[in-house]
Amino acid sequence: MEASPLLMNRLKEFLFNPPEHKIPLDQPPLEVLPQWGHWLETPEMMVAIIPPGKLEVNIRSPLNLVVTSFGVSSGIAAFNTDRLQPYQALPGGFDIVPQGSTYSSVEDASCFVVFGYSPSFLSRIVTVEAEGEMIELQPGQISKTHWGLNVAIAMQEFFDNGQLGGVFYLESVATAVLGQMIYRRSNLSGQLKRPPEFLAPNMLKSVLEYVKAHLSQELSLEGIAATVGFSPYHFARAFKVTTGLSPYQYVLKCRLELAQQLLQNQSKSLVEVAGEVGFGNQSHMTSVFRRMLNTTPKRYRQEIGGILDLHDQGYSHH
Repeated sequence: MEASPLLMNRLKEFLFNPPEHKIPLDQPPLEVLPQWGHWLETPEMMVAIIPPGKLEVNIRSPLNLVVTSFGVSSGIAAFNTDRLQPYQALPGGFDIVPQGSTYSSVEDASCFVVFGYSPSFLSRIVTVEAEGEMIELQPGQISKTHWGLNVAIAMQEFFDNGQLGGVFYLESVATAVLGQMIYRRSNLSGQLKRPPEFLAPNMLKSVLEYVKAHLSQELSLEGIAATVGFSPYHFARAFKVTTGLSPYQYVLKCRLELAQQLLQNQSKSLVEVAGEVGFGNQSHMTSVFRRMLNTTPKRYRQEIGGILDLHDQGYSHH
């Protein structure tokens, strides 16, 4: 097992590569999650990508689990019962294993993503709308959607691209997934109010001011949503409808713009600039510059320096 600290200390990374993926069905269910695949953890949730292969699973889950796969998985499985039945998981569908419930299977699995949520993470997602009622996910499957497949792809890219966006992005995607599960397969399904379509102008203003004021710090979807008293899930949807950007895209855009300003000051090191705008480290900042501006911070500084020099020379001739 390898462990490495990531950009932000709230996000821990682990790589588990056991010789086999097997928790025998003829023994009592395992009460902890098996350490398989590539994991990222925050204090309240985890997400893992598990490679394809033969699985034998027998757990009583310590977390609320939501699983989605990249390909077809098939075999036999049981959700919170002893009775194994024919099982198939399709790309874009979801399996739900609530905390304390059991899941058993013998399957040929494609590569899949596991989201694990603490009870406190679950209870916060729709606090405003649920008015204190306890949320309980219901074990079983949700049929495939295009949205579900997009989630799997988004997570694979997140892992492959060095976790660009850190905790903020991870929690944004995880919140959206859990929100969908609560709407579709929980004790509250069918009784939740529809989220507002747009953020009112005064709400939007306070959100944007909050983001700008806290750019150098680690921003969370929950913290931003709290400024307007929304649940993270409803806020993220309303923000996207209003601005055309997800909260995560907006924060990234703000950080990029501030970095461009600070890079004009030649005395600041790239490490200092990355820290001041909240990128966590210089390599994260470089990745974002490459992806969004097709250049690097160093090249950008050189180019902007040349432009400013020409500008100054132009004035000195007058």
